[in-house]
Order: sequence, then C-alpha cells, then structure tokens
Amino acid sequence: MQSTIIAVELGTALVAGVVSLVVALITALATGLQQRHQLRAELRTEFMAEEAIRHLLLHEHWRLRTFETIAARIGGFEDDELRQLLVRSGAIRVFRAEDGGSEVELWGLRERNTDRLD
Repeated sequence: MQSTIIAVELGTALVAGVVSLVVALITALATGLQQRHQLRAELRTEFMAEEAIRHLLLHEHWRLRTFETIAARIGGFEDDELRQLLVRSGAIRVFRAEDGGSEVELWGLRERNTDRLD
C-alpha cells in the first residue's frame, strides 16, 4: 500500500516536472521570437533612415546640408542618434562660420566632399 502511494506521488511529481519543463520551453521560445521580431523592426527603421539620409545628401544641387534641414526631413530621432545615423550613412560633419560669429553644422557624404577631409 505504501509503495503504491509512493509510486503515485512519484508519478505526479514527474508529470508536474515535465509540464513545468514544457511550459518553460514554450515561454523561452515565445520570448525569443518576440525579441527577434522587435530587433528586426528596429534595425529596419534605422536602415530606412540611413537610406533616406543618403538620398537627401545625394541631391545634385547640394553637397552639404545643415543639420537642422536633415533633422526636419528625418524625424523620430534624437540629435545624437541622428548624428550616428549620418556617420553610418557615410557622412562627414563640417562647420561653417556665420555672420555674428556662430557656426552652422553641415553634413555631406564623404565621397562628395573629399576636398573637405583635410
């Protein structure tokens, strides 16, 4: 009788352990898939922003664009995030003195501004 009770308790513990293991595996898989999807969406957003930046900086009339113009056209990013996207897009930063002593931050593609690399 006591061995039957022990066998039932052992069987119950094994079933509970297997169920716990299956639930943990399913949870881990679902979490991993959700994180993968989220990362892809974030990378896609950054990739599309880099493409838009390159297109903006390839405009035939302007070799350089002000940071304010770029920020106005490429929304949704903090200033430093946008600067990082500009660098990843192949852009360089140049400062131009304005009347009154202030400087304007300009950006242009490296391949279109090789004369400014010195």
